[in-house]
Amino acid sequence: MSTSDPSESSSSLASSAVGGGGEGLRVAVLYNLKENAPSLNGSAPKDALAELDSMTNVEDYCAAIRALGHSVVAFEGNAELPQRLAEHPVDLCFNTCEGFRGDSREAQVPALLEMMGVPYTASRVMALAITLDKAMTKRVLHYYGLPTPAFQEFFAADQPLDPRLRARLAAGATLFVKPNREGTGIGIHSDARLRDEASLRAKVAYLLGAYNESVLVEEYIEGRDVTCGLVGNLRLDGTPDEDLHLFPISEVDYSVYPAGTEPFYSYKLKVDLADSYRNLCPAPLPEAVAAEVRRLTVETFRACGCRDVARVDFRLDVNNNLQPMILEINALPGITSISDLTLCAEAEGWTHAQLVQAVFQAAVRRLRQRGRLTVRSRLLPAAQSA
Repeated sequence: MSTSDPSESSSSLASSAVGGGGEGLRVAVLYNLKENAPSLNGSAPKDALAELDSMTNVEDYCAAIRALGHSVVAFEGNAELPQRLAEHPVDLCFNTCEGFRGDSREAQVPALLEMMGVPYTASRVMALAITLDKAMTKRVLHYYGLPTPAFQEFFAADQPLDPRLRARLAAGATLFVKPNREGTGIGIHSDARLRDEASLRAKVAYLLGAYNESVLVEEYIEGRDVTCGLVGNLRLDGTPDEDLHLFPISEVDYSVYPAGTEPFYSYKLKVDLADSYRNLCPAPLPEAVAAEVRRLTVETFRACGCRDVARVDFRLDVNNNLQPMILEINALPGITSISDLTLCAEAEGWTHAQLVQAVFQAAVRRLRQRGRLTVRSRLLPAAQSA
């Protein structure tokens, strides 16, 4: 496991990412664009499509992979994907699909690919389904004894409040409310922190109706927002492979925002004020705290069964010696030119292209080690492989 300058590992993997005799792979970059999303009804919140991609980003992914010597096509990850892949066979798919709808939308394209026997980058179906569901992720973390705030999943606004959360409210604690299966700060606004049950239930009722999914309520941790990302994999026995690389820990710098701005990473900060965003990377942390964040990042990656790339978000509890509390893991983190993971990589001297390439190379290495990367396109008649 490495936490050093990744440029050497990136270049050393480049040669293993191409086929024998200098031939590259046939790669399909899979994406979901905002402009191709199904029509939303007029009452849908404006942030509902925030996780979807743009063609500019897709072109960046394609260029980075082509630079390694591979041939690349790009397809929308929708119901037509099986037909497109049947018409244009590939060796490997570079998956960035967030999905348009459904409880396990991030897992839908990987499920199609597994049904077709086509290998792909990033996490498996089960890991993507679990980690998109914040409450289920926290149940997994709890099982493994990993620290995460007390929580409850709401399916109805009048659902009985968990006694633990009720006791915390009575003791003057704050609760935090957000949609259970969203990212990019979707549904997280300035009114996400609540201190009384009536306001809590009103907010839960709104989110249930607006996003058509369950709602996560958890104890609000007074503290610092940090994130830690990685590329690479664990061995079959669960130990870190030699290519597993942890990026420097990044902390949100709230000092750049006007007084009164919410002190948590909301949709407003992630999207509306994206140009003002500043991070501290490496985060100014005591080494013992930083080491614990890194350890918990790997443990969360392992517990959730992730592959190739991930990012874990934490709150450091200022009332408990900066104890890292796991908020969630992003098993399919954004890797656009302005994504959090990209900023962490750039703080270590990587380019955006090198990050994309490292994710791709981690998948190729994993698949080859396990005998699951067959260069099928070279076995096809020339007319089909063109």
